[in-house]
Amino acid sequence: MRNALKSVLSLVFVFCLLLAYGSVDVWASGHGGGKMSPAEAVKRVVLNNDAFVREHKAADFEAYMNAQHPFVTFITCSDARVQTEGFLPYSSIDKVFVIRNIGNQIPNSEGSIDYGVLHLHTPLLFIVGHTHCGAVKAAMGDYSHETPGIKKELDALKIPIRGKVTEDAWLKNVEANVHYQVQYALKLYGDLVKEGKLVIVGAVYDFLNAYGKGFGRIVIIDVNGETKGLRNNPALKLIPKDVLENCTL
Repeated sequence: MRNALKSVLSLVFVFCLLLAYGSVDVWASGHGGGKMSPAEAVKRVVLNNDAFVREHKAADFEAYMNAQHPFVTFITCSDARVQTEGFLPYSSIDKVFVIRNIGNQIPNSEGSIDYGVLHLHTPLLFIVGHTHCGAVKAAMGDYSHETPGIKKELDALKIPIRGKVTEDAWLKNVEANVHYQVQYALKLYGDLVKEGKLVIVGAVYDFLNAYGKGFGRIVIIDVNGETKGLRNNPALKLIPKDVLENCTL
């Protein structure tokens, strides 16, 4: 009887959430959120925050009220499909110093990354590109019609293949951009790497399963500028062997 009551209450809770937040079809409506009004978008943010407040007590915030303690400075693309819960602790509060921009670029956010690496002293700088990156695709073609702000960021992307967009060329450019960002980071923080205080990892978040290693897999392609023999890299030595085979090329 108690289990049955719990099931009924769970169904009621889900139904109430649907009433509060609206139809979930909005999230699957294609590119962009055009079907959601500005007021609905505001409501979602506020109600999500309200639920968060209700689920947490004052004691939950005490550990980071006066200081932050992240273990990773994390830079990735602003793409809505790339969210940290796919590859970082489910609750990343006070654990991850996140920087996002189109094309996961370091030069565009150098000051923020400096803060994470040099002031918060995170031992890991994780640079993550992703399959089907819209910024990389745009940079491969003519983007002269874009806004000055977008053009400025796309101009900074360093990709070797331009012109016709094929799946192979697109993925190679995503990888090339990650390698470029790692090299840029090494120029800034190479001394910390040499001292063993920092590791710079470049990876691709693969929600297409383009590498055949699983949908949503983080595939590491660069560690401190090294791109070959990564399974023997000391920085990855603590990863279980079966996982290591899947997360490296």
